[in-house]
Amino acid sequence: MIHTRPSGTNWSGNHRYRAAETLLPTDLGDLAASVSRTPSIRVQATRHTFNDIGDTDAALLSLERMPTRIEVRGDRARVEGLVTFAQLAPVLEAEGRALHNLGSLPHISVAGAAATGTHGSGTANGNLSSAVTAVEIMDADGHTHRIDDAHPWFPAAALGLGAFGVVTAVELRTVASYTVTAEAYTAVPWDAVIADPRRLFASARSVSVFTTWGDPAHDLVWIKATDADTEPGYVMDLGGHPIGAELHLGRIRTVGNTTERGTPGPWHTRLPHFRAEALPSDGDEIQSEYFVPLDAASEALAAVRSLASVVDPVLLVSELRTVAADDLWLSPAYRRDVLAIHFTWRNDNAGVAAVLPAVEAALAPFDPRPHWGKAFTMPGERIRATLPRAEAFVAAAREADPRGVFRNDFLRRTLAL
Repeated sequence: MIHTRPSGTNWSGNHRYRAAETLLPTDLGDLAASVSRTPSIRVQATRHTFNDIGDTDAALLSLERMPTRIEVRGDRARVEGLVTFAQLAPVLEAEGRALHNLGSLPHISVAGAAATGTHGSGTANGNLSSAVTAVEIMDADGHTHRIDDAHPWFPAAALGLGAFGVVTAVELRTVASYTVTAEAYTAVPWDAVIADPRRLFASARSVSVFTTWGDPAHDLVWIKATDADTEPGYVMDLGGHPIGAELHLGRIRTVGNTTERGTPGPWHTRLPHFRAEALPSDGDEIQSEYFVPLDAASEALAAVRSLASVVDPVLLVSELRTVAADDLWLSPAYRRDVLAIHFTWRNDNAGVAAVLPAVEAALAPFDPRPHWGKAFTMPGERIRATLPRAEAFVAAAREADPRGVFRNDFLRRTLAL
């Protein structure tokens, strides 16, 4: 017997899933039975998305009761089920291994982050999907296939939006463990940020800029540096001052939940913004994010800054990060280094929906790509126009799932799949 639970809402509560119940298989046999007898299905991961990418009015499925095995062999790590980065990182560290980067929240699942192109920061760092070397996917008939980087579908399936089937395991490329020292700085002039964004974001392994676009008191630069970084002091050259013990990210209620600053520590304890054992971010929020070419960063930032008074009523904070180019077909960084312009909004669906078109219009000259798991209103044809391999992705997904079992309204709306 396969157990169920109410489908409920996403992490922040801004989206309620349409299916009444979520299936909870406990092994691959249960999973195969669930998939093969269901005409339409989507997978819930850790629900850290803010739109209907993981929704359907048919059947939802979660791997939360499936085994969460982790294997580390040489420079590869294989993770099963709903393993999160918080679970994976200490296992890698114990083996002297690490990931090239981590996102802001270690609470998210490896499979879900890879499927949506989630990322950290750093001009030399690809998104989290770029570490994927293979995925194991159960198809609509209940058969499992391994798609590695020699498979023709790999550039689509590694960041597959759930369109190829249920991802039961992910294999990742790892690197040697490393130490990071984090510090946050205030008083970096905005003019200095936009004068040479590439140099600022390349000054350390991971750099984030937080802003509310109009009030310098809320602006800060969060630097996460290794011994190999060439310009860790560049932010101080721009006038930045280290902050004290209290860290406030705009209007987010960050009370004792951010990672340690000022002292060196293992990569997985410094690269995320939020500690694994604490509630991340504000929690009561909606997120949006747009990726523009890094070469156009100054102009794109100026365009958004002109909307400060428009976004202010619903904005908690914006974060600026960089992501290195990759070759994954639906990646927001597909074949171009990008600046990620992120918005954490108040949990107000109507208010956010009202301001997003203005943000998207301001960024339109720069061919923005939205984060697949966050709130946006860009029409599908505009998104597809920025992704040269979108049609190839659709063709591969149709071949992998000819009956359309894993398709939903989101995929039809954005990719015409």
